[in-house]
Amino acid sequence: MLLTTRSSYGVRGLIHLAIAYKKEDRRPVSAGRVSREEGISITYLEQIFNRLKAHGIVKSVRGPRGGYVLAGDPSKISVYEVVMALEGGISPGKCIGNKKICTKAGRCASKEVWEEVAKQITGTLERFNLGDLATRTLELAPKKNAKGRRVK
Repeated sequence: MLLTTRSSYGVRGLIHLAIAYKKEDRRPVSAGRVSREEGISITYLEQIFNRLKAHGIVKSVRGPRGGYVLAGDPSKISVYEVVMALEGGISPGKCIGNKKICTKAGRCASKEVWEEVAKQITGTLERFNLGDLATRTLELAPKKNAKGRRVK
């Protein structure tokens, strides 16, 4: 199963908001800034953030210093919630959760495999949260000296 770029870009964008939350400035982060830093089309990122806003994961702030903020504590927002908001579901096979699509529903052994795959994917996505990803991102970021230059 392959998740769309919507989920990948959404998580990357939300990590920016989670970092701002963790630094306790909690100021809105502009979509333009996230777009530049992540190399994501601003139009696509705005669509993603609007969908996340509709699901209560982010809030938008209007005005010259506006942008987006997380609607809650990043450690309480799982990657699973983000993927569900952006993708609408997780299904490694068309038959999972849709009995009408397959004429062999109820007597198909392979369906058990796809249900287990979906369960494992869900469990993995639930274990990761935006707070942990923000912390890890900060750990992986290149260190800078007092002049703002990267230190090896």
